[in-house]
Amino acid sequence: MRAAPCATDAPVALTTRAVLALVGRVTDGETSVADKQAALTTLLDAYTHFTMHKSARAVLERAYGALFSCLDESAIQEALCILLCCLTRRGHVRAFRIRKVRTLYAGSARDPGLYALLDTYATYYPALLLPVEQPASHTQRERQSHASATFALCLRHWARSLAQLVLPDIVPGLCIHAGDATQSRVPRLLYLALLLGVGMPHHEAPQRDAVDQDIGARIATSLGRVMAVNHVYQIRQQKRVNARLEDDVKLGPGQIPCFDPIASAVLDQVYLRCAAINNVPPTLFTFLAHVVQSMGADAVERLRDGQIAEWERVWYPTVVAIARLFSRLHPAPWDELVGTLVRPLCHLATMDGVSDLMSATVVQGLVRLLEHWSCTAPHAQDRICALRQWLLELEEAVLMDGDPPLPIYHAALDLHLALARTGCKEGTHAFYPFPFFLLAMPSAMAGSVATLARLCQIVLLLRTAVMQTAHALDVDAVNAMLLALVDMLWSGRAYGAIMQHGLRIDGQIALDYGTAQALKQAADACRIVPFVLVASLSHSALLAPLFEQFCNTRLLPPAQQRPFLRGPITPSALRPARAFGLPANLPYAEIRVQFLAWLAERHAPEFSQLLQATVPSLQARPQ
Repeated sequence: MRAAPCATDAPVALTTRAVLALVGRVTDGETSVADKQAALTTLLDAYTHFTMHKSARAVLERAYGALFSCLDESAIQEALCILLCCLTRRGHVRAFRIRKVRTLYAGSARDPGLYALLDTYATYYPALLLPVEQPASHTQRERQSHASATFALCLRHWARSLAQLVLPDIVPGLCIHAGDATQSRVPRLLYLALLLGVGMPHHEAPQRDAVDQDIGARIATSLGRVMAVNHVYQIRQQKRVNARLEDDVKLGPGQIPCFDPIASAVLDQVYLRCAAINNVPPTLFTFLAHVVQSMGADAVERLRDGQIAEWERVWYPTVVAIARLFSRLHPAPWDELVGTLVRPLCHLATMDGVSDLMSATVVQGLVRLLEHWSCTAPHAQDRICALRQWLLELEEAVLMDGDPPLPIYHAALDLHLALARTGCKEGTHAFYPFPFFLLAMPSAMAGSVATLARLCQIVLLLRTAVMQTAHALDVDAVNAMLLALVDMLWSGRAYGAIMQHGLRIDGQIALDYGTAQALKQAADACRIVPFVLVASLSHSALLAPLFEQFCNTRLLPPAQQRPFLRGPITPSALRPARAFGLPANLPYAEIRVQFLAWLAERHAPEFSQLLQATVPSLQARPQ
């Protein structure tokens, strides 16, 4: 039979009387320093290892005020701060205690123990993270104490006080040498200390402007701490752990809790700060990678359960915020960038079940990154070319369905506009015949006149690049684009050359005559407007309503004195209007020219600019 364990094998649990005796020893002014330190060590070990009775733990927590009153004794301050960090609960965080700890910290050469205690208070009182004004009256202090745990208030303080933030010499989790027990709860829950670049030797710091580097360090330091407080707050709100085990909810070194999409507003505030210096500091790069990694991990979980639509609803604001930050992100080592940001985002954009709006947002974010690099870092051609290739492959992946909806179509236009501005020869090969054929699809016609105007803008940029730099682009492809647009807008025979001869790219047949005719017949069968009039001024779904409005408001008297002129506006449709005030000597071609000028007045000058640059009869007219 197995022998029962001896009673001496288990640690002896402290009773209520023993705890009271130890607390009395600490608070007694006549007790020696060594005895006080021994009593504090005993209390800390028993409390953290649960070797005291439940009633004794409650007594020790109620003795918080008595122990706090001994904080002035510098000889036991370090050990006492460790114990107070473990005992602190919301009810213990009072305004007078905060003032006292801050006063002691200011006069103690930034003691690590006092700093850890302040950081512990900050998990309940987030305004401590920043130098905000303290409330004057007791009523204001009570009101702020109850409300400050909400993340919105914390974020407001953070946004307002970032410019005045003074970095401490000691960053929790980085520079505390008093043992694990004094490390702040905040870095244990969000291990961002290693991401900040704060406390890094000067020779290892990036060689950047000192002011920008200081701003980046401020953003990263305060951002990490604010995010950690939000994480603590969310855990307490969910009430998944009871108060007795709250201190055991911690993560080991290197374990970072996932980014909470509820906190996506933080990224908007980061963008405002980064936009001011036109740069995302390198200290924030790893944080962005962590956000993308958290997004991907949640997508994998939701994909298993078939809840990808719910995942998108939760994470879409975060994707939008990251896409905005890409417009300020400086070139980083490509292997690091593609592995942590580009590839994960491309995978998320092409997942099954992801909406076209999400995919388009990712494409537009990477396009912003390409434009920013082309303007600010033209020397990084290797990374620019690699990113350009990734974007072309991503565009091909999101267009595989064949009939792209409007968000995807405009994201692709953004990409090709960026390629046109940078004079990319590969862009012309990938660009033509897209998006000209896709323009005939019903989804493209569901947009506004801006869809067609942007297409004209891109081709105009390509034409300018061809005229300024010989052989920089594929001249034949650019000429084919110009001819296709003129046929669409002015001649009323869209894809006329292609319908007759097919299409060749780089000397290879990309679309033969039979395929072109089959495409035309299929398009004619599913639309009211014939395929050849898909973008004409008089018949297209985008321009015909505007042409009708122009004729009724600019050329003719008010509609009360005549019948309303209905489209499509053709020469035969204008004959009855001659009797109601339309000048008899005004030819139809002149009416179309005036319509182009009317569009230019309403911020769509691309049509007249392209036609005046191409059609000989319009080139002599004033711009």
